[in-house]
Amino acid sequence: MYCVSMAGYFMKYVTGDGFQNVLNKNKRVYLCGNLKQETENKYIPTDAYEIGISQYDVFTVEKAHLHRFNTEYNYVMEGTVKVFIFRENKEYTFEAGSLFVIEPDMPYKTKAVKGTKVIFSKVPGGNDKELTPQLEKDMESWAKSWEMKK
Repeated sequence: MYCVSMAGYFMKYVTGDGFQNVLNKNKRVYLCGNLKQETENKYIPTDAYEIGISQYDVFTVEKAHLHRFNTEYNYVMEGTVKVFIFRENKEYTFEAGSLFVIEPDMPYKTKAVKGTKVIFSKVPGGNDKELTPQLEKDMESWAKSWEMKK
């Protein structure tokens, strides 16, 4: 996993071997970060940054949550994601080529159509995801369909 450079510093890298297999199996793969959970793939450990890929092979609804200290950046590579921001009581739609940012302490919920792939990164990194079950119960109708319910 590591290679020595001429200056004596270590080049950190992970080859693509296994990333796609883990992504296909688990629908999420981490590339670097300070991961507190087990992962099947090799990744670059760091406290300063976290990056990974989420793949949605079926219509998927994530649980309502927030991040306590991370700013999360999401780039939609393929497909479409809808994000509901609770403080705004508003839904946003992001298609392939879009970038959206979730600030710390911003409760939200997402859903993605089949075939969606998103690169996510968190700064400063680390596992700070906190579920918000009190917000979840009001979102049942939103979660069941793709169209926004009025």
